[in-house]
Amino acid sequence: MTAIKITGGNYDEMMRVLQVELQDDANDRLAEMSRLLERMGAEGPSDPALASLRRLAHNMKGIGGSFGYPALSQIAHRMESYVSDLTSWTKETPGLLQKFIDRMAEMLERPQQPADEELAQIVRALPSHLVQNFSVREITGHTVEVLLVTPTRALAKLLSQQIMACGFRVNAVNDPMDGLNAALRARPDMIITSQVMRTMTGLDLVRAVRAISATQKIPAAILTSQGNDRSLFPGIPDDVAILGTGDQFADDFGKVIAQFGIG
Repeated sequence: MTAIKITGGNYDEMMRVLQVELQDDANDRLAEMSRLLERMGAEGPSDPALASLRRLAHNMKGIGGSFGYPALSQIAHRMESYVSDLTSWTKETPGLLQKFIDRMAEMLERPQQPADEELAQIVRALPSHLVQNFSVREITGHTVEVLLVTPTRALAKLLSQQIMACGFRVNAVNDPMDGLNAALRARPDMIITSQVMRTMTGLDLVRAVRAISATQKIPAAILTSQGNDRSLFPGIPDDVAILGTGDQFADDFGKVIAQFGIG
């Protein structure tokens, strides 16, 4: 077999071609998403159409992560979560979902990706669900964002609903490494992480966040089903809170947001 020698010029040309193909593929997917929204706006949503929208958002997230578009990946993740958490469909819903698509298209066209501070502003300006049937205290008009890291999707959905009911935005991720990346990119106002995860514990994640100057001051809390005994968490920083995952979560969360002065 003859080896193919890649010179500097050939490599640059190959990367240019790949970049063009990537953008064409991504733009095709965005156009398909817009067509789906247009059809659902006229005919109403259906389970297959919503599943297709989630799949396309998931694919865009992968494209962004694989080809150096972190902003694209973050926006696509937010859209995937937004679609997954839809509980009702109104005449405004297609327009809200289109905002995600428009932002992704903008990220594809930018010659340089936004810095972390700008990216945090971009993702916070995206639509979010706010439910009002649960209240820890009277909160209105806030744009506080909570990063929720837990491998259990059912728990993430349950806790997200309770946190959003307080008027907070929630970015839920299932993998601790994704959580660390989200903390760096989106700069949340608070991090809540499960203690038991596959690749690292919640305490490990908090320590990693605290070791980075850009995120070291973000308030953090660890989710556990073992009660509030801090002796179960050797080396836990004094200012890291503990939240119970059961019926006590609401009370614990209310105390923690008061402790951290969030809201």
